Amino acid sequence: MNCVQKIAVMRASGSENERDGVRYRSLLTANGMRETRNLISLSKTIVKPLALLALWLLIAPAGSVSAQSPTSNHYFEVPFQLIHNQIVLEVKIGGKGPFTMLLDTDTDPSAIDLITARDLELAMGSKAHSVSGGGTEANLTFLTRIPLVEIGSLSAKNIAAAAIDLKKLSARLGKPVHGVLGYSFLKDRIVQIDYPAGKLRFYDANPYPGIQNAPNMVNRIALGFRYDGDVIIDNVFINGRKMRATIDTGSSNTLCLTPEAIAILGLDEDVKNARVDTSVGYNGEYEERTGILKSVRIGRLSLESVQATFWLPGTGHDQKRFQVNIGNDFLKDFVVTFDFPGKLVILETP
Repeated sequence: MNCVQKIAVMRASGSENERDGVRYRSLLTANGMRETRNLISLSKTIVKPLALLALWLLIAPAGSVSAQSPTSNHYFEVPFQLIHNQIVLEVKIGGKGPFTMLLDTDTDPSAIDLITARDLELAMGSKAHSVSGGGTEANLTFLTRIPLVEIGSLSAKNIAAAAIDLKKLSARLGKPVHGVLGYSFLKDRIVQIDYPAGKLRFYDANPYPGIQNAPNMVNRIALGFRYDGDVIIDNVFINGRKMRATIDTGSSNTLCLTPEAIAILGLDEDVKNARVDTSVGYNGEYEERTGILKSVRIGRLSLESVQATFWLPGTGHDQKRFQVNIGNDFLKDFVVTFDFPGKLVILETP
């Protein structure tokens, strides 16, 4: 079965690597788009993780944290579609549209399809940059800025982006993809993704005030993160071993393990005997494996017999800041809130 990943946008070199204080590093995060497996990893048919696993949460005192009401914390929401485990939004760009864009927490900066950028007559840098990520082909990207993006009543101006060819991503998704909203759009926002309801909410303030100082609850887990080209959390355990993980809304898989993680966990024989699959990254098709992990623990959430994707050496995933990629097939049973200014992510079961 096929899986599309993100683009991992290259870390550009030269003077255009940083402009106006914006670092142009890992571009789309799903490996088709962002090949850090970030930009778009269109997943294979992965069994719903929580249906396979024994789920238990250590019960802790509820504490005093509760979601704020809309009257005390202004927010607005827009609908989204989850297509092939990708968050798909309709937006306007420069007053035109609608256009289709994906939401990817691990894409940095954001991305716009090269043809779309030309049609909109966006100014693009003259220097082409290579893109790293899954696959064996080569592609180029050009730095640009999107003057205006409108999502419902939300307007965002002057968004740093990379213009890149998204035809393969569009083909895998089954509809045109005109761009990806990534870190350059999200970095100052508090965004809640209500997967079960298909709603995306933008808050003025964290809807869980004080949650960082309260114990985790049965149905709610708060995790601090640091941003280093990816949303990195450190308290993830795979088969009892502590791992660095990224929470990646541009990945359509459940969990993906890098070659580094596979080596640390001693899973080389498991990988050899695992099911062979293929994925399409920004740099073309590559081979991967699908197997089962004995256990996964994220905060107080513990799971057993979790299906996972094993990334092989030489497929564009060798040099990652994380060892585990947590994608939409895992997240889709939760309401997930990203507080980028506060560096918190909250997972709550509805």
